[in-house]
This record gives sequence, C-alpha cells and structure tokens, in this order.
Amino acid sequence: MKASGSQRKENIINNIEYIMRSRGETKVSFANRTGVTRATLYKILEGKVNNVQHSTITRIADFFGVTCDIIENHDLEQIEFIEKMLSPEGDKNPAAIPVIPQSDFLSCFKMRIGFLATQYPVTWYFGDVSNMVALRVEDNIKNLFFPDDILIIRRHTPPSNKQLGLFYSEKDGMYFRQNNPQEDHIHKYDEILLGAIVEERVSLNEV
Repeated sequence: MKASGSQRKENIINNIEYIMRSRGETKVSFANRTGVTRATLYKILEGKVNNVQHSTITRIADFFGVTCDIIENHDLEQIEFIEKMLSPEGDKNPAAIPVIPQSDFLSCFKMRIGFLATQYPVTWYFGDVSNMVALRVEDNIKNLFFPDDILIIRRHTPPSNKQLGLFYSEKDGMYFRQNNPQEDHIHKYDEILLGAIVEERVSLNEV
C-alpha cells in the first residue's frame, strides 16, 4: 500500500538515515556513491523537500539493492530486522536438531551433534544453536512430561532463570530441577546434568 504524502516523506528520511547508519556511510560518502547531490541530500534529510523526485529515489534504491517502493512506503529497518530474526517470520535458516528417543538419550549423551543428526529424525529450532538436541519422551517423566512430548535441550548446560534442568541418576532415573542460584546444580554424588530445557513441545495426543 502506498503511503500518504507526509508518510512518504517521513519514510524516505528515516530509510536514508537508516541506510547511512547501518552501512557506515556519511552524508558526503552517501552522496558521492549514489550520485545524489549533497545539497539535495541535506534538504531531504532536513525535511525541506516535500516531494522527492522519483529519479532521486531510484538512485538510492538501486545503489543499495532495494526497490523504490521500500524506500517510499515501508520501514526498511523493520524489514531487515525481521529478515535477520531466527523465527518463522525471518529469512534466516533454522537449525536441524536430532530428535533422540528417551531410551537412547543416555547412550547418546557424549556423541557429536553432527553424527546424531545423521542417525535420528530432526526437528527445526529457531534460536541460538550450540550443542542442542531434542528428547522425545517415551515414558511419563515425573508427571511433568508425557509420551511424544518433545524437549529441546542444550546439553551439558545448567539451567538459568526459570529453566528446568534435566538430570539423571541410577536411583531416580531422569528427573527435573529448576534453577536455584543458592545451591550447586550437581549435589548428588551419582547425579549427571544432561542439560537445560530451552523449549517444550507438548504432544497433541495427550488427553
């Protein structure tokens, strides 16, 4: 949708300022590189030009690889922010995370993520990825998680804030404990920290 005259003017000013700021351009370098005269650029940025010529917009848009429509009618900073996001709305690729059944999880605990991704199905995760795996619950775990729930886990990492930590001991099996800054995360002699749960995907099959 095309912006009104006043909104178009504001969009052009904001987008030029953002382009210069994000690309490390000064007003002088911007004018020299786009072919827009410095006098014209200064007047535009000072709001003294109510109807910027289409040829000027074309030079700016062409140089920075965007369309005239973007410069005139949209918020370029917001568009680029969304495209950089690790989210379904962004253009940044999600990461493939191996989905390991609960019965295999301990035996895979020290295996490389790259190897596990070739041995198990994968799910997609939008976020900062390092040493991440998914646990597919097969048996009820302490009435917190149920069969076919998927838990995204950052391995070997203590839980932070209100995250749950996943632990294992021979006596208790797998269990969870919330972060408590007043105590050491590993206080049982036979306890193993498996990781911090960063996302829970509850099965729709659960009644």
